[in-house]
Amino acid sequence: MRAVVTFESMYGHTRQIAQAVADGFDESEVTVLPIAELDQQVVETADVLVVGAPTHTHGLPRAATRKVAIESAHTPGNDQQVDPTATMAGVREWLDSLPGEMRVQVATFDTRFRAPAWFTGHPARRVARALRRHGAKVLVRPTSFLLDHHEQLRPGELDRALQWGRQLADRARQSATQR
Repeated sequence: MRAVVTFESMYGHTRQIAQAVADGFDESEVTVLPIAELDQQVVETADVLVVGAPTHTHGLPRAATRKVAIESAHTPGNDQQVDPTATMAGVREWLDSLPGEMRVQVATFDTRFRAPAWFTGHPARRVARALRRHGAKVLVRPTSFLLDHHEQLRPGELDRALQWGRQLADRARQSATQR
């Protein structure tokens, strides 16, 4: 099985979750890369595509929210390190460029604060809906990995991402044998 785990990340948290999810695909060929580097050929050759994004102002990041996030990382008292890919195009732009039909199994996740999704936003849902409209088969419900009030991953989230990756790999294998 060939899996691609792609992400958009501002401070590296979504990147860390993406890597942990990829590690859950033990015996598979897995590629992890920023969404800005994902090309259509990679998607077409994948059996599973996992897409992750941070939550900005209740949804997917936009150019303006990326700029604010980068600027706020350089303010006194903020110890965030900006991810090297933070200035690149993100999931929102990638969704706008999707081809008409996708024949791949997908899963989506986001990183957000621990609060009800109706309050913080849950962009993984939007991404899953968009991919489904393009013909992709959504393997599992979109999920969130949580940050604390210091904008750091909550304890246990990387382990939870690893387990989720294992579940995705199992689900993808089951789905492939049922076709």
